[in-house]
Amino acid sequence: MTERLFAFRWDVDHRVCATDGIPKIRDVCRDFGVPNTFFVNMGRSTNLVEWIGAGAARSKAKLADRDAVHLIKKTGWPRFLIETALSRPVGLSFVPLLQSLQAEGHELGLHGGMDHVIWSRRFHELPDRTLQADVEQSYRHFVRHFGTPAGFSSPGFYSDERVMALLDKLGFVYNGDAIGGEPARATVAGQAVGHWTIPVTLSGPRTIPFLEYHGARGTPETEVFRQLNQHLDENESVILYGHPCYEGVRDRILRQVFATVLERGFRFVTMQTLAERLGAVSPTR
Repeated sequence: MTERLFAFRWDVDHRVCATDGIPKIRDVCRDFGVPNTFFVNMGRSTNLVEWIGAGAARSKAKLADRDAVHLIKKTGWPRFLIETALSRPVGLSFVPLLQSLQAEGHELGLHGGMDHVIWSRRFHELPDRTLQADVEQSYRHFVRHFGTPAGFSSPGFYSDERVMALLDKLGFVYNGDAIGGEPARATVAGQAVGHWTIPVTLSGPRTIPFLEYHGARGTPETEVFRQLNQHLDENESVILYGHPCYEGVRDRILRQVFATVLERGFRFVTMQTLAERLGAVSPTR
């Protein structure tokens, strides 16, 4: 019988993810005795010029999106204004907290470069050298504090062959820049490279996390869990993703999700473990 594996990957985009979400997630994981994967934004998550300047139209669209929960609703206006004004880094501000996650068996991966907003909104406009310098700077910060990361995820799932080539150069084991489908070797110019792309298997529309989408739409919990159970029953390997500042602070439903996954016979693993099982690396990395 094939072992059934489940991974929950968290994108730690904002400071509120660290202050409000991670402590609750850690408590839930401790109670269930399970590991999770956290992709850490080492840089800033807000950009005043982008919000009110060139990206104002995109900001308005995000506020009007009924399928997702926008950042201001997640943080509240006071904290949003403070963080936008101060533009403080995320990962670099919470090194001891994140190191404590590692010590408890959780995986830390790298989430983009040093400006989450620019990557999410202007990725395809970034010159190659700018993109490379951005990722390399973030990577150096990560390695200094947490060691060599196995995994990488791009903000907003915005990625291309430039990123794949750079990840291969830096020695990453896998990326999480896909939704749906099966794990596969990443490709550059039509050729498979040395690391894997491991997709999220269940989400809402576009790139909205499954639980956030249903929360935004007001879907009854019975229907949410019907869909989750159906997905679990149909798959031997399941990857769910979310943000600590939304799913993480809703620890009641998170506990229900974890309990449901275990009841369905799944074993919680990190994304790195999934990559190792794909033969991407030796277990000693």
